[in-house]
Amino acid sequence: MITLEVSTPFQAYQVPRADQTALVSPPLAEAPGLLKENQRLAAGWSFEFAGIPIAQLRQQARVDLLAAANQYTSAYRDYSGPQDPTSILLAGHQPQLFHPGVWFKNFALSKLGHSLSATPINLVVDNDLRGSGSVRVPAEGPDGRIQAASIAYDDPGASVPFEQHRIANRQLFNSFDERLAAAVAPWVDSPCVFEMWKHARKAAERCENTGCALASARHAVEGELGLQTLELPLSVACRSRSFAAFLIGLVGDLPRLHACYNDSVLEYRAAHGIRSQAHPVPLLGESDGWLEAPLWLYGDDAPERRQVWVKQQGDLLYLSDLQGVTVSIDYDPESPEMADQLYRLQSANFKLRPRALVTTMYSRLILGDLFLHGIGGGKYDQLGDRIMGRFFEITPPSFMVMSATVWLPRIGEAADSESVTRLQRMIRDTRFNPQRFFPGADRPEELLAEHRALLANVPTGAEKSEWHRRLMDVNTKLSAMLDSVRSRLAAQQREAQEHSRQWNVLASREIPFCAYPLEMLDETFTKLLSQH
Repeated sequence: MITLEVSTPFQAYQVPRADQTALVSPPLAEAPGLLKENQRLAAGWSFEFAGIPIAQLRQQARVDLLAAANQYTSAYRDYSGPQDPTSILLAGHQPQLFHPGVWFKNFALSKLGHSLSATPINLVVDNDLRGSGSVRVPAEGPDGRIQAASIAYDDPGASVPFEQHRIANRQLFNSFDERLAAAVAPWVDSPCVFEMWKHARKAAERCENTGCALASARHAVEGELGLQTLELPLSVACRSRSFAAFLIGLVGDLPRLHACYNDSVLEYRAAHGIRSQAHPVPLLGESDGWLEAPLWLYGDDAPERRQVWVKQQGDLLYLSDLQGVTVSIDYDPESPEMADQLYRLQSANFKLRPRALVTTMYSRLILGDLFLHGIGGGKYDQLGDRIMGRFFEITPPSFMVMSATVWLPRIGEAADSESVTRLQRMIRDTRFNPQRFFPGADRPEELLAEHRALLANVPTGAEKSEWHRRLMDVNTKLSAMLDSVRSRLAAQQREAQEHSRQWNVLASREIPFCAYPLEMLDETFTKLLSQH
């Protein structure tokens, strides 16, 4: 076995800042080599999950994944891309109305699936929290100034996973496209929210689930653009026997996973100078003999995510939220029966779901051959690499990182980032270098001559104090004559600050993709992919 060296440096990924620019790391041309190398690495793995060799688990999990993704996708759109369970590309994100940089991954997933003849599947990470039920977009305020406005697609509600959230306010949901379009009308004539929301309303009738409606509507629009990818909610992938076996491979050896996980987190924090106990993830805890597992537990009757705690006692393995829900299974981590017992325990009120690092661990080790991350995912999954490397004693498979920046059309010239600083410096100079501001005929020649003389004859020793007092006195007198200049500069500074503020609202990377013209995004992403 090859052990991952803990000295391996973490890679930094730079957000593309300019309009219509992208980060693709490594370049797309290296994807075929990465795919083959990852498959070569996987062929050499020999560890087991619940007594099931990883090769066998990977084979079954992929067959199940492909069947489930085909069934799920066919409910709302067609798919005619590759169908090979032995070569799978994966991406994933929460079913949010995310920014164009995230959507860029889906276009890359389709392109790579076609060029590599690999099955492209996007995982809808619906075990993450829904959030506010609204998006932030630019809008003109009553005074004509540009400000960030919150446009809701549903009522605020409890912080529960997308999987558990039902649309609460159908009227608000159905009118979202019109309200969003009205807000961005000064810059966008026809945002793609109109194309998307006709699908979202149909999906809401079909599934009533927020994540389902948002993700399937976006995916339907991708189909209309010609993108060929499959999709599947992570919650569906987690209902399989394969996922149960994977979990047994983790919780069946939880003390060692605990050490690998926490040591890797501490190493990551030290490398990045992070002092927060919550970033990038909290350490796994221990309480009265219970060890915390990197999992969530929730269900229909109690939809809030709770921590999962595990304890082995005799011939039994207990899993609990330490809040009243506790189950047990026979402890034999080398037996497939243990995985079968865990699989049979899952129900509408007992849903075991992975946390972020375990989600990508399962995706990269079991489900796919090459994973496409965004910048955040790529940054934090380097921590996942450390955990996988230590726990499984392998070199983890490589992944790709990509994102893009696209500005709204018609937002005007970019703000001069240096103008505010320059004006602030000029205002300061009216007090400490006032001689620079008297170019005209009304120059106070005597004071300026005295100022020049003082600067030309700087004394030393005891005379320095009197010289400094005289210089400050001249500066004060000259500065007092510059009130109108300071007022003019201050007005220019306020104007520059306001322009910069409004520009930052318009050029924000967090504006949702559905606020943009569809043709513009399609053309931009196609161009960027051809360049990388």
